[in-house]
Amino acid sequence: MTRDERDDPSTIPPRPTQAAQPTARNTVSAVASLLPGDRVAIGAAVHEIQNVLTSVLGWVELAQSGDAAAVARALPVLRRGVLRASGLVGSLVDPVTAFGVRDERFDARAVVAEVCDLLEARCASLGITLQRSVPDESVEAQGDADRVEQVLTNLVLNGMHAIEASRARGGTAGVVTVTARPSSDRVDVAVRDDGIGIDAKTRARIFEPYFTTRAPGPARGSVTGMGLAVSRTLTEAMGAHLDVESAPGAGTTMTLSLRRPRASMDLALPVSVPGTETRLRPGARVVVVDDDPSIRELLEVALALRGARVVVTTSLDDARGLVARGEIDVILVDETLGADTSGAAFLLEMELVAPRVGRVLMTGAPSVDHVPAAARGIVVRKPFLLDDVVRALAVALQER
Repeated sequence: MTRDERDDPSTIPPRPTQAAQPTARNTVSAVASLLPGDRVAIGAAVHEIQNVLTSVLGWVELAQSGDAAAVARALPVLRRGVLRASGLVGSLVDPVTAFGVRDERFDARAVVAEVCDLLEARCASLGITLQRSVPDESVEAQGDADRVEQVLTNLVLNGMHAIEASRARGGTAGVVTVTARPSSDRVDVAVRDDGIGIDAKTRARIFEPYFTTRAPGPARGSVTGMGLAVSRTLTEAMGAHLDVESAPGAGTTMTLSLRRPRASMDLALPVSVPGTETRLRPGARVVVVDDDPSIRELLEVALALRGARVVVTTSLDDARGLVARGEIDVILVDETLGADTSGAAFLLEMELVAPRVGRVLMTGAPSVDHVPAAARGIVVRKPFLLDDVVRALAVALQER
């Protein structure tokens, strides 16, 4: 396994605020306007990022109530939301990745639970009941769990919009139901709403890019018309089907039919054990060099809790002094330290003058192809998970 294969990007949730939503949305929209040739892929990412922002803000509002149980529920949901947003931002840089899919065995029941958890607070804030009906046992399906979550999130949000449209016309709609039903060769995951419904003419067009029945407005944000188009594309890429049943005034049912795993196929998903964490060698001496005070503080506390002796600084000269005195086992440095200071160049210097000192490079860039291999050390990409940083430091220490 190569170093690059070990260095998977992850995330640490920032603290979203109500003001963050229009700023992020306007930034992404501005990028889209500059890249007309990639309009479909950019539009898809814009739509999905707005979905994430919507759910994250709903859970932030819920957590701000101060209720301990609400905060405990909100934190893992926020973490998943930011992880998803991070991947979508990457798709703006490389739009092709917006439609990449894996072919793995996964638990469709767990994906339904994640989608409902993500959107429950948003539904509640609108007076909409989000129900789920799934078997008690796991429901194995074949495809890409992350993309299925993306599709189902779109379908639930569309159901919410249909209910709002019905209410605007005096209706009493208010329920979205997500069900998962396995059969011998398929797993049908359906999203049913009791909203306004759609006629046959509209139904024939709903999977077209940029087609929408919703009018934009300040309360709803910009409307891209990409949700169902992207959902259909991702569904077909997984060898699945997405069908719609609807009629005016009768609500809508969107059914995602997934493949069942082949009996001979090995389980491909990585196993994650909740509650476990990586620890460094007790007493490992780490210097953190970063010009962002919030990241310095976070890493100082997190690494100390995991057994390290930590020094944080903004100065490469301070780090040089520590290395020269033999007081450091591993360096964790940001790639960009101000306009004219390169963490990668510093690691290249350290490779020459202190080859026994471990080296880890933090970067916010989508690729490190611009960094010479000798200057990289182990790479962790922002946003990252704390455990990913600790694992990178542990590997760097083992290699020295």
